[in-house]
Amino acid sequence: MYHFGASAPCPSKGDHGAAARTIHVGIVVINGANAIDFMGPIDAFNEANRSLATPVRYKVDLIGATSGPIVGSSGVRMLPDKVIVPGLDTSYDTLLVAGSHELRTLRDNLPLIDWLTRAAPTARRICATCTGTFVLASAGLLDRRRVATHRDYTEPFATMFPRVIVEPDRLFVRDGPYYTAVGGMAGIDLCLYLIENDCGQATFLDVARRLVIFLRRPGNQPQVSGFLKAQSIRNTQVGHVLDWAMSNLAADLSVDALAKRAAMSSRNFSRAFMDEMMTTPARFVESIRVEAARILLETTPLSIQQISHRVGFGSPANMRRAFIRAFQTPPAEYRENIGPTLAANVP
Repeated sequence: MYHFGASAPCPSKGDHGAAARTIHVGIVVINGANAIDFMGPIDAFNEANRSLATPVRYKVDLIGATSGPIVGSSGVRMLPDKVIVPGLDTSYDTLLVAGSHELRTLRDNLPLIDWLTRAAPTARRICATCTGTFVLASAGLLDRRRVATHRDYTEPFATMFPRVIVEPDRLFVRDGPYYTAVGGMAGIDLCLYLIENDCGQATFLDVARRLVIFLRRPGNQPQVSGFLKAQSIRNTQVGHVLDWAMSNLAADLSVDALAKRAAMSSRNFSRAFMDEMMTTPARFVESIRVEAARILLETTPLSIQQISHRVGFGSPANMRRAFIRAFQTPPAEYRENIGPTLAANVP
């Protein structure tokens, strides 16, 4: 059994020698949570404390929703620092509710919902990962707000909470002081976003390097990449064609060209493709080209014109239109937002 405490080593001063500002974080965990949904954020904040560049210090409390050890979905057990009981301190700068597979426990924990209702007005940020959104919504905190939740729970969430706006296929979403992520690694992406806002890019890069995370993914990135979807294809004719397409993005990837390579008619290929991928060949090709372009924007000094030709868009204008459809921002602005990280990652 493990116990997380506040004794992890961390600097007491920022990079200019001034006393570090303390940010008090409460991570609320319900039995049945995936360990990464609470341990990932704990590790991210702890690594921020270790950074010599950080101007702040995170004090993290692991808060149990019930008495006794927290039991994760894998059976891992941890002793909480605090437990939700009457009179528990509510003065947290940042609250994060980790999701759990036990949805009934999430919805019916009235002491937890009551505590969150009292704590939310004084918190600067209220966050949830995976089904933690069910707790915030049950407390009435998400009405008329946009949220992200794990794709497996999108439909039941939308049915239970019709006043909340679910953003489908997004890693994390911010709406005012509320931050929601789909869980797993996306919870770490969210915490990196918070750390970058609190501490600056130098600390963010330190944390990413220590956790061996290449770059923080933007919140509007799809939950499952096109490249990953293509690996689950059962139709071998379609699968072989997509394997080739993903290695030849600059080639002619029109429906007719792909169908010819599959030795199928365009109509039959489109039907088989839709059955496998639940989207049209044209939309899928655009999605993998956009994804490849995003990676090149983040990791290389190639110009936008060079990238547009390399991934098959043919021109910066075509790439811009597709990029805006996918990420609601043009490529140049996207690269500008991550600009200083580029030099750090280009050989």
